[in-house]
Amino acid sequence: MRAALIGAGQIARQHLTCLEGIPGVELAAICDLAPSVAECAAERHRISRWYTDHRTMLAEVQPAVVHVTTPPGSHLRLAMDALDAGAHVVVEKPATSTLAELEQLARRAEQAGRALIEDYNYLFNRAPREILRRIETGELGNVVHVEVSICLDILGPGGFADPNARHPALALRGGAIADFLPHLASLAHLFVGRHRSVRTLWLKRSSSVLPSDEFRAVVEAERGTAALSFSSSSQPDSFWLRVHGTRMQASANLFETRVTFDGLRPGPKPLRPFVNGLMEGKDVARAAVGTLLRKFTGGPGSYEGLFELLAQVYRALQHGTELPVTLEQVLEVNRLVEALKPAGEESAAQPLRLAGGREGGRA
Repeated sequence: MRAALIGAGQIARQHLTCLEGIPGVELAAICDLAPSVAECAAERHRISRWYTDHRTMLAEVQPAVVHVTTPPGSHLRLAMDALDAGAHVVVEKPATSTLAELEQLARRAEQAGRALIEDYNYLFNRAPREILRRIETGELGNVVHVEVSICLDILGPGGFADPNARHPALALRGGAIADFLPHLASLAHLFVGRHRSVRTLWLKRSSSVLPSDEFRAVVEAERGTAALSFSSSSQPDSFWLRVHGTRMQASANLFETRVTFDGLRPGPKPLRPFVNGLMEGKDVARAAVGTLLRKFTGGPGSYEGLFELLAQVYRALQHGTELPVTLEQVLEVNRLVEALKPAGEESAAQPLRLAGGREGGRA
């Protein structure tokens, strides 16, 4: 399949590196407004054609799949043009700046009979997939509650708060934190389903240009509850996922390879904490060694889920099987994202009903 990419920034490098390793995929072209950036990326990844105008690229190359890896404000226009050119679209999160734009894009994708996939890469990391496996086998029991927490210093050098170089994410409602809401929402949706009601708290602890730098939310959903949070102050950097089931609890740091399980084990009840502690210590040590080795041997690192997601996307497109991220899933996650955003101008769009699907609700 012929693939093309629009936007040659940092996240684009991860997409390109992944695509180089997928069988049956031809990296046909790359486009960026800056000629030097486009040419450099093309040379680095051995792409024969580079462009500064995406419409020219779409017309001349006619790619089967287009990756949109530009800032969020440009996603709607670029993805629309790619769909109109007959391509499937993989778009970086946030897929669009507003829910109304996303629903507009979803309609166009359905009308064109093309796939629209938002990058939920952390759903495909080893840890969430292992937790899902234990849910499917019954080991974890029924999911009661999930916690998703990101601690990330976005105030420091190279972050989102440089007053002299305004970050594109600051144009989103919720500012820089809104750039991370799809990660929180997609993981909550994965484990507890479509949301029914949401309560949020947005805080500002710093004197930075960010509108908020702390976020908390409680979500009531179809299959359980979720607690979501983002902290610019808490250190060290981490991305914790904790899933509470009726028979087992799972804990993973998605910035590392660490995943541990604390379950009901046979034997005297007073000894269970000791046995669980031994098992957890072994898992933590193994993960620490794996994280260290990755720093020396290279590889996808914390983007392992992106590599798995894109591999599954291209297999599904090549064989006509179900996509790993469905259009209905993208819509439901973005409705949760909309509900998580701070008070402001709400989307005027009505919930979109897909052909053969059900109407999504919002809190």
